[in-house]
Amino acid sequence: MTFLHRAAQLAALSAAVLLVGCASPARTDQMQVSSSLQVRTAASQSELKENIGIKDVTGGKDTNPMWVSNVSSADFERALEASLKDAGLLSGNRQGSKYTLTADMKKLDQPLFGASMTVTATVKYTLVERATGKAVFERDVAVPFTAEWNAAFLGTERLKLANEGAIRSNITQLINDLVALKVASAGVQLAK
Repeated sequence: MTFLHRAAQLAALSAAVLLVGCASPARTDQMQVSSSLQVRTAASQSELKENIGIKDVTGGKDTNPMWVSNVSSADFERALEASLKDAGLLSGNRQGSKYTLTADMKKLDQPLFGASMTVTATVKYTLVERATGKAVFERDVAVPFTAEWNAAFLGTERLKLANEGAIRSNITQLINDLVALKVASAGVQLAK
């Protein structure tokens, strides 16, 4: 193998690394939800208003810069907390809340490559009444989000945008479900 041939291979490898880029983790501020006035109004009339404390958020993975973007449990928890606070559902006293919420990210389905990238976040949410230990809401929420091919030049950036969008969409669905939840001593049901 000649020197020029090796130099050409090295140049091609360097160009590929630049085009692919390094993976970066999902950003908390891009995963959190800003609730609509309609959602905030419904939350303000709910039994859950300022009564939810986050107990555990698990299942996330840290990002390896040499591999793919991921969502860490800590970043997911911060986004979930900020979103619940914005909706008016988060208790100001984590230990004194009437209900505790756990979130377990079961999977983050990501494509290996592609122009447009669709990520589906599947999270199991459980809302428990603190006094009784009774689960009043338990659901697996699976929501996809697509970052279109023109959302970012680099594939790693499009994947990060798809991760952020999938988590944001997932939290949005959770908040909508919680606001629709009717908590009563006779049982719990979603509003119709």
